Amino acid sequence: THDYSEAATRDFFIDLLLAEAGWPLEDDRDREYEVSGMPGGKQGFVDYVLWGDDGLPLAVVEAKRTTLNVTKGQQQAKLYADCLAAEFGRRPIIFYTNGYEHMLWDDTFYPPRDVAGFYTKSELELLIQRRTTRVPLADVSINRDIVERYYQERAIRRTTEHFEVDRQLKSLLVMATGSGKTRTVIALSDVLMRANWAKRVLFLADRTALVTQAVKALK
Repeated sequence: THDYSEAATRDFFIDLLLAEAGWPLEDDRDREYEVSGMPGGKQGFVDYVLWGDDGLPLAVVEAKRTTLNVTKGQQQAKLYADCLAAEFGRRPIIFYTNGYEHMLWDDTFYPPRDVAGFYTKSELELLIQRRTTRVPLADVSINRDIVERYYQERAIRRTTEHFEVDRQLKSLLVMATGSGKTRTVIALSDVLMRANWAKRVLFLADRTALVTQAVKALK
């Protein structure tokens, strides 16, 4: 409930969280980086720029005071990303935060989403890399050794379209008992991993017996 100023929010919250993610912020250009090309031809100063080892920006961080809604920083962060993309030829990942809430936005693919904190350098590099190494999901075949029913394939294709065409992050499949939910999700995971859209998959179930059953099916 305390109304920290933007400067205090940076000092007490954002700097600490960035340090925990491996960003020491020791270089002058890490904070208040000056950019040109803002609306009206004005100069702008990016609160934080997270740089890659190649000297190119991996991410921008826009900070707001704690009592402001975190979304207040979205448009300004986007404008800074536009300026950095024009200057360096690579669009950075966008973060905006009020110290308590943190939003991540790779606007080349997905809408903004809330995250627990900031990404490490290697995690940001992977996000940037996937922009060019992903294979279109529609071009990846479904393994018919895993699924062979038409509705399973249809479910997989609609889910991949939801991710790729609709640019959404979540999808829900509702399938009856015995319809092959486990095999469907295994085949879906297989498509995502072969297309370099996913590196690891977390499979959850609400009973130990279902986990054991799923492990056997996955193997």
